[in-house]
Amino acid sequence: MDDLIKEKVKFDQVDYPNEHEMWIKIIRKQQNHNYKTKKHSYKPKVILTAIMFTIVLSATPVFAKYTTEILDWMRNMNRTGVITSLEHGFGQEVNKAVENEAGVLNIHNVISDQNGTTINFSLDIDHDYPINAAGFEQALLKINDGKEIKMEANAVYNQETDQLVGILHTDEGIPHNSNVTLQLRGVTETQWKSVELKDVVQSNTFPEKVTINQDGISHIEFTSNGYQNGQYTLDYLINLEESNNIEHAYLSYKIQEENIASFGITHKRPQPNVIKRSDSLEIQKEVVEKLGVFLSYSDTVSYKPDTWSLDFQYNQDLAKKSTFVMDIDEKIEIGSVQLQFNELVITPSEMKLYFDRKYIDSNSNVVHFNYRQFKLRIGEQELSGDYFNDYISFEPQKLIKDITNKEISLALNDAMVSYEAEKQDKVELTNISDVPKTVKTELNGYPIDITYYKKGNDLIVESESKNEQFGGITQNVIYKNGKRIFAETRSNDGVFRKQKQVETFKNIKEKDITLNFFLYTVNEDRAKTIVLQ
Repeated sequence: MDDLIKEKVKFDQVDYPNEHEMWIKIIRKQQNHNYKTKKHSYKPKVILTAIMFTIVLSATPVFAKYTTEILDWMRNMNRTGVITSLEHGFGQEVNKAVENEAGVLNIHNVISDQNGTTINFSLDIDHDYPINAAGFEQALLKINDGKEIKMEANAVYNQETDQLVGILHTDEGIPHNSNVTLQLRGVTETQWKSVELKDVVQSNTFPEKVTINQDGISHIEFTSNGYQNGQYTLDYLINLEESNNIEHAYLSYKIQEENIASFGITHKRPQPNVIKRSDSLEIQKEVVEKLGVFLSYSDTVSYKPDTWSLDFQYNQDLAKKSTFVMDIDEKIEIGSVQLQFNELVITPSEMKLYFDRKYIDSNSNVVHFNYRQFKLRIGEQELSGDYFNDYISFEPQKLIKDITNKEISLALNDAMVSYEAEKQDKVELTNISDVPKTVKTELNGYPIDITYYKKGNDLIVESESKNEQFGGITQNVIYKNGKRIFAETRSNDGVFRKQKQVETFKNIKEKDITLNFFLYTVNEDRAKTIVLQ
């Protein structure tokens, strides 16, 4: 039961940024240029020598010329590796078009290597309404009239060219000298809308509810806010009407018309018509009161079931010949999880460090362990990485040369460690009423303030620590008649460096209870460096 509950806390409550979240960030950046922003199924064991890799990169001429809107689109995605590959001739120009009743599909170029395939495209489509982005029901790549590969496909509207501009991507590569058929079907056009929420931050009493009543969005409930350790955080619920077509909704932020970047997490929906979000902004405390808050959401305005089918031949093998693959045998233990690094794949467009993950027996009370920062160092160049299911991805800023003469290492920093509390870690809540009471205690040496009160038939427990190293209580538990009672809702699932937690325990009638701490997080350095070469 302990393991099941821990798994629920770790995985069921939080959806770390997925494909939809990625595209929200892309569209944000496409619109305002102020926001910054992947599966492993094809991994042939062809290892080219680093010497060959160096020679190919050093000798590659810069000859490819690509349309401005395509390169701007890739820059807005922060895909600098793809841009560099195209500009140095590692991609192949296609420049073919196909038309149907819905519009004209243009395939501009393709880059394919051991880390995957990226196709840049644009779509001229007639519309009498404003659009911002588009998704596709299906995107298929058929190779040599046999193998079919599903691709991720999305696009945003480019106002200057009056086109939808986007990419298709798969983690699989296209073999040299292949006859390729690309099929796109069913385009859904969306419009991104924004509603200003006035006086959300400036109000003396933080608003618990803001009415929207627009496009199927009912209202927003704010569950908590606060400023800690250089970050302003907001937790909120976006309530939708039962019949609506809103899939993506979030808050965006401005200060005097300047867009402010935020890091957001979309949690699993507590109900089908409720979007649960947590946002964090790195801003100075004195400017929080100047923060403008906006509800941003996508509204589907059109669906066209048409299919585009286009044939081309892929015969560009330079990117694959320029791939450097290095076998690795290094392990690190992260709590109860062991990561076995086994392969580093460096291509002109992307770098991937692959690993196998397995759970190991551990006598410690560490439940979960997560590094927030991954750095790949190749000589003097340092690249920031993103962590995925079985690899860490790094985006090249320029072509890497002379790999054999450079040390390659992986640095891991900024850990968030989740611990299981001990049996003695508890506090007595006495004389519970609708009047808030605060009791001071400690958890593993960290000072904790527990504020508790009744709200109707429910017990509200707020826990907070002024110690910035303490990440917060993730979950508390109440024992009753041999059964464990967990909170119905929690404001903070340990995603951010956030010392405050608000829990709601349903239908608690007792005036005196024992509150047992269950899980808590601590922000620790735990820096590790692994030399890969």
